[in-house]
Amino acid sequence: MRICTVWNCGQPVFGTDKETGLGYCQRHQWKRTDRKAKPLQKPEKQYSFGYQNEITMFQSLWVDARNESGLIICKYTGERLERFRNSKLWFQCFAHVLPKGRYAYFKLNPQNVKVVFPEFHRIVDQGTFADRAKHPDWRFDLWDQEAERMKTEYEKFKKENLLA
Repeated sequence: MRICTVWNCGQPVFGTDKETGLGYCQRHQWKRTDRKAKPLQKPEKQYSFGYQNEITMFQSLWVDARNESGLIICKYTGERLERFRNSKLWFQCFAHVLPKGRYAYFKLNPQNVKVVFPEFHRIVDQGTFADRAKHPDWRFDLWDQEAERMKTEYEKFKKENLLA
């Protein structure tokens, strides 16, 4: 029985390299030189909407969210958001209307991201109807309308780009 030519392996040969004549075990088949490289899978086309990553999009949205007096106010809760700028909660101020996982093409669409109060973001992502009931003055109805509008936009986008 032939053994693998890799130093100190000792496993039986699984296949022989046709160019060099060396035999390799199942674990060391990657060392063969006679195999053609498998073509890489075609990467899925990314739709960036002008942004390379979420951080640059968030920074741009933060600047655009300022009102005429320079304040950033959540339109769903009425809370001021400037205090979160240099805190751990800053990223929580950006909520995707349509979740990134299920609506991947709109991950970097700035129309799909809203600047919101972090607690509002938590409730719309993970909260229950009981959580919503605790804040009767917050505008969850506006958020739900926006979600329905974005779903329509997403379906339209998929059809226009032949993704459906």
